[in-house]
Amino acid sequence: MKRQTIVVLLLMALVATSCGAKGADEAAGKDAATTTAAGASGGVSTTAAGTTTKFGDVASPCGAGSATVQADEAGKGTDKLYIGVGNDREGIRPGLLKELWDGTLGFVKWCNDQGGINGLQLEAVDLDGKVLEVDKAMATACTDVFAIVGGGWAQDNLIFTGKEGADFHKCKMIAVPGFAVSTDFAEASDQVQPIPNPSRDKSTSNLVALASLYPEKIKKYGVVYGNLPSIVQNKDQAIGTAKQVKGYGTFGEIGYDIINQDWAVLAQQVVDQKLELVTFVGEPSNFSKFSQALKDQGWDGVLTAETNQYDSRLIEGSGPAAVEGVTVRSAFHPFEEADKWPATKQLVDLMDKDVPGWQHAALAIQAFSASLLFATLAKECAADGPISRKCILQKGAEVHDWTGGGLHAAADPGANQGPKCSMLMMAKAGAWERLYPKIGSKADDGDGFNCADIAHLDGDFGTGNKDSSILTG
Repeated sequence: MKRQTIVVLLLMALVATSCGAKGADEAAGKDAATTTAAGASGGVSTTAAGTTTKFGDVASPCGAGSATVQADEAGKGTDKLYIGVGNDREGIRPGLLKELWDGTLGFVKWCNDQGGINGLQLEAVDLDGKVLEVDKAMATACTDVFAIVGGGWAQDNLIFTGKEGADFHKCKMIAVPGFAVSTDFAEASDQVQPIPNPSRDKSTSNLVALASLYPEKIKKYGVVYGNLPSIVQNKDQAIGTAKQVKGYGTFGEIGYDIINQDWAVLAQQVVDQKLELVTFVGEPSNFSKFSQALKDQGWDGVLTAETNQYDSRLIEGSGPAAVEGVTVRSAFHPFEEADKWPATKQLVDLMDKDVPGWQHAALAIQAFSASLLFATLAKECAADGPISRKCILQKGAEVHDWTGGGLHAAADPGANQGPKCSMLMMAKAGAWERLYPKIGSKADDGDGFNCADIAHLDGDFGTGNKDSSILTG
């Protein structure tokens, strides 16, 4: 039973930054501060899919050359650039975060086919944490890789063990991860994320979009969440953000036991509280069950969730009918619109060719974007001499407009700020389709995304692990 508890907690933590909020009211802030959003990502490339000279609108960092890597940071050797890919796809939860492994492998194959990074081939090293063995994966990273790239773990806080040979900072590791879950890692030193997710700064674009579509329903808003600390904290962030968007009200909170969920009872609570727009915090399999329970109750409200639910497994879980009409926020160009966005088309084509059976999920896009960012930084560093970890971090701090070549809305890796823009996807007839904004409409702020203010949350959300840094010695 204890193991079950841990697994469910970790799966749900995928949508939360591990933090320590003091409550939804505090998260909203006494004097809610916002900043005006910038536009969405820039124009897309007209380069043909499959090109070896560009990925989307980014010049390919891969090709012939004579790059070298700093010997004492090289991991397995200086013959290749060894990158560690975090995931949890084996062990007690088969397939967990497989999409991160898939996305990184796709990039490695694409880059190596062009000659590697200035002639230095990439090799992906499997850092499978098996959910409960992240410390062992980190020990492998310390000895075998130059950097952690493209992947991630459900328990990424466990990379900070404090043990020699198995601690992120003690072995002077760096990361350009596909994603970060805990505040420990998401706001740690010596990492650069392509799509940061800071604990106190949250985009309101999805809530603004929902308000435009359902102005009456947002008056009775609530969150359904698991009764565990990290999930409670994520609930506080969701409600704190909603309180800063005009029109939202009620702010109901419905918690559930993560082991013995009774979805019918939870659905009845939603009905009893007269909630009409509900955010669900959890994993796709539970989301589909909860959605089905609401339909069984005849509920006619709007059910929404975060980007991790944009996953073929959500529709497959309890069947398409169970999730018909649910909405999901996404900062990525969807696979379904690949013909409209050159970078997305290019990604789908190369993944179909090189990674059979790849998982169609948002994190696969995020992993590829992280790998592309790392390679871009590595190429810049190679021009100055042997590629070093310090150089990767220094160059990463200078990147303030990153779209993965046009895969997603613009983010600011250097300042650790996530996208201000997003879209809403809806599950309909067993597939995903765009709900908002309509491309080319007034709500389209560029590249099919709508943009809105960033909500600044108050409260104790924890701090990143900054025990040391390569940059400061």
